[in-house]
Amino acid sequence: MLPRWIRVSQALEYVAGVHPRFDRAKAEGFLAKTTIRHNSKVRELSKGMVVQLHLALVMAIDAKLLVLDEPTLGLDILYRKQFYDSLLNDYFDRSRTIVVTTHQVDEIQDVLTDVMFINRGRIVFTCSMEEFESRYVEVMVNPEKAATARALKPIHERQALSRSILLFDLKPNAVDRQQLAALGEVRRPSIADLFVAMLSEKPGDKPDNQAGKALGNYQGAAR
Repeated sequence: MLPRWIRVSQALEYVAGVHPRFDRAKAEGFLAKTTIRHNSKVRELSKGMVVQLHLALVMAIDAKLLVLDEPTLGLDILYRKQFYDSLLNDYFDRSRTIVVTTHQVDEIQDVLTDVMFINRGRIVFTCSMEEFESRYVEVMVNPEKAATARALKPIHERQALSRSILLFDLKPNAVDRQQLAALGEVRRPSIADLFVAMLSEKPGDKPDNQAGKALGNYQGAAR
């Protein structure tokens, strides 16, 4: 957390003084792409600007592993997109790994190499995005074929526009995409769809106020 009284120039000086692998010139370069003024205090900046300042400080540190916990919490969609664009375009390279924990699972789906779901402190699911895209299928089933689709043992079902949407795990089931295509519209599910399927309360579950969290990993070598 940056103290609200600190000026941008003072934040740069502080990090330069305490972190041996901080490149101040690089941080200045990142800030030059924003409208942030060096003499502004943190309390004078918008939420988006504070995130841009944080990102400039972080991206100027030569770290092999960067861990971000809810980095876009409270930001509007424009700043969230800018955040990840900047992170991947300006910071990431083939020698670095970025680990992101977030409840906003949809916004990171297209930048991940691996995904993990954590619920009540336990890892309940993990796979590569390559496996995710080949293994899980969502089908918007025609009403007259809903019973046939349910007999194929989907892992989750939801309703949308008076139609049933069933999520299938192709790995353990004796069912293929061609068979599912005969039942309705086949599409790739989102991480959020699988997240809900995995973490929805089942009969007999104990109520818990803690929501699950998705943890994403972006590792260049995996590409």
